[in-house]
Amino acid sequence: MNSGLEMNKKTIDGPRWKNILIWCLLGLIFVLIIVMTFMKTPAEITSTLTLISGQLKYYFLAMHIVILLLLGTGIIWKRYRNQIFFAIVLLLPLSSTVISSIYVVIPNMVFFATITIMVLIAFISKKLRFDLENAKIIDWIFTSIGLLFGFWYLHWVDAPIVLNALLYSPLGGVNCPTLVMLSALLILSKKPKPIMLITFVGALTIYFGFFGMIVLGAYVDIVLILCGIYLVGKSWFEKKK
Repeated sequence: MNSGLEMNKKTIDGPRWKNILIWCLLGLIFVLIIVMTFMKTPAEITSTLTLISGQLKYYFLAMHIVILLLLGTGIIWKRYRNQIFFAIVLLLPLSSTVISSIYVVIPNMVFFATITIMVLIAFISKKLRFDLENAKIIDWIFTSIGLLFGFWYLHWVDAPIVLNALLYSPLGGVNCPTLVMLSALLILSKKPKPIMLITFVGALTIYFGFFGMIVLGAYVDIVLILCGIYLVGKSWFEKKK
């Protein structure tokens, strides 16, 4: 009897301690990201992001087309929706990891690589699924806003900004449009939700929203703050139900 109780206690305590360790690791990564983003001046950050957006604008145009095709296919083809939406959620941070590595943007390398690994783990463990039919109107509002400004991020592109942002928004390469689109898609995820992934992506989205607005003068980043807050708030509220 005592042996059985001890085994049950180990079974319960094991995952709990594992989760605590993972949360601590994610918290440490988040703190390191904050520290690293202040190691360069706003002018240096602006120069790097503008360089990436300019040199890879045709790559980003291709990313727009690919993501739009995948989104349309995922919405229509319900049978393979989870796999298609997973492909989008994986492609965005994976692409950003590679580009950040090429241009040696260390904070982005670290957190996009972390997100990529977490997306893979969530999908393999069947905690990354999408439910469009039962999404609420407010879910669709925030998702639509996040998708719009992922595709049409009004910063880091040459004039005319309104047109060029629509074509060459650095989606899948620069943190802000990539994070806001990830948040938009994760809003549509259903239970059991990948709460660690959602919290990490949401917290980064909120942080870079404030960083962009306050430090870089990118006032469009208010969208990141709103989508990030909604993603995290909705997910934790549903988790406690």
